Amino acid sequence: MVATLCNEDPVPEVKFAAGLRRLRQPVMPLVSMLQFLYLTGPFATVAEVIGELPEPIETDRTVYDAPRTLLSAYLTILAGLERIKAGNAALCAVVDEAGQPLDPLTAAAALLQQEVLTAELEEINSLLCQPCGCTLCCVGPEADMTQEFFEIPLKPEETGLFPVPGHDSEASRARSSTDEDELTVDGLPFYRLSGPRLMHWRNGWSLILPRQSSCPGLDVASGRCRVYGARPQVCRRPQIFPYVVEPLGDGSETRRLRQSLLAVTDCPYVRALRDEIAEYAAACGLSLVLSRNKA
Repeated sequence: MVATLCNEDPVPEVKFAAGLRRLRQPVMPLVSMLQFLYLTGPFATVAEVIGELPEPIETDRTVYDAPRTLLSAYLTILAGLERIKAGNAALCAVVDEAGQPLDPLTAAAALLQQEVLTAELEEINSLLCQPCGCTLCCVGPEADMTQEFFEIPLKPEETGLFPVPGHDSEASRARSSTDEDELTVDGLPFYRLSGPRLMHWRNGWSLILPRQSSCPGLDVASGRCRVYGARPQVCRRPQIFPYVVEPLGDGSETRRLRQSLLAVTDCPYVRALRDEIAEYAAACGLSLVLSRNKA
């Protein structure tokens, strides 16, 4: 297959070879098989099941030459099946789209799937992102874009990576960045303040990149990230995101079942590999949602 990027230059498949190998070997079909064997069989541990799997394993979509090795990479997460088999409740409640609670087994399985896919897509996204040489995620909106700012969600411990001014007030903690009642600081909308800024919102910290600004971790001349080894979690997971479950957004631990995969079409590798991403989503039993982030 020959795909095209935004500039319509042909991109041979070899450019994304490492990421494509993983994209075409999704772990979820193996996880589903493992879950069935473990929960219905006389196995004491998940590791025991993995050790007895045949090799190779062929599905209707691909052939896994080393399924034991692939599954073993997620053993820490998959050990959660042992908690399910023991009859323990899910770590948090999960509701369907109508707000009705799921049964404990379905809820626990959905939470485990979210964890596995998050870990797998962190690897896949990193492999696909690296060949692009793209800084789209590291800069604020261009002058002709409709957005006023771009937001990078951060964990509290990640804020120290960025030596820029911060704002943490009762007013900011009562809002999110997208509220209609937007936050003003020193008489200005928060996104009109000069340069990047750390903001503490109702749902946590984020780095705000106003129009035509760039992340302070970006070396603009080289296009390289200065804090790549310690980069925030969200920066490790562009631009394909699993939404098997998602937070309700009300501050509770409850999750809503979504069973979706979001791919951001601003991203060059998402546009180039749209068909392959759709195949990955289908193999994982997820609906693919394509969306733009910047416009």
